Amino acid sequence: MIARTGSTRSPDPRPARTRASILSAIERLGAAGTDLSVAGIVSEAQLSRSSFYSQFKDLGDVAVQLVRELYVELQQRDAELREKGGAEEAARSSTEMLIQEFQQRRNLYAAVLGGGATISAQWEVCEIMAEGALESVGPLVPEGINPVFAAKYIAAGVLASLIDWINGEVQCDEATLLDQIVTMLPDWVIASPTTTP
Repeated sequence: MIARTGSTRSPDPRPARTRASILSAIERLGAAGTDLSVAGIVSEAQLSRSSFYSQFKDLGDVAVQLVRELYVELQQRDAELREKGGAEEAARSSTEMLIQEFQQRRNLYAAVLGGGATISAQWEVCEIMAEGALESVGPLVPEGINPVFAAKYIAAGVLASLIDWINGEVQCDEATLLDQIVTMLPDWVIASPTTTP
């Protein structure tokens, strides 16, 4: 028997194409103001339901995966800005990225997080946001406050604000929402680190 050495197969591009088709369909349906459902998405994407379920467990999972992917980029940017001493700039930039994601896919997040379609997706998104907050500001938490509790508190407040906004319960533009959220953050989150002489 001859062993193959050094041969590697290219990854199958079909799952990535299927995922891209699903996300494009969500974008188109969202732009049209259409209520989102798995049936509507697969019809728009011209895919089978099994193709959808090969990528996502349900509509809520789409939102969770998108937020998880966003937080990889968001955390890198936040760390860079905080390292340069720009805590408020980091908080503002991170929040702005989050608002832009929610605006871009407003119908998806409204259906999943605001519409009560699945409470587990809401909790998963909140947990992702809390993990991100803990990584960013955990070391800044004042003595006597549990960093995990503080991170969950911040994440839940920001998420609740975003849900109210995408559901139209808070009427404002993105810039005003950004200012409101950053203003409500605890001072220790946005304070630049003090330097000791």
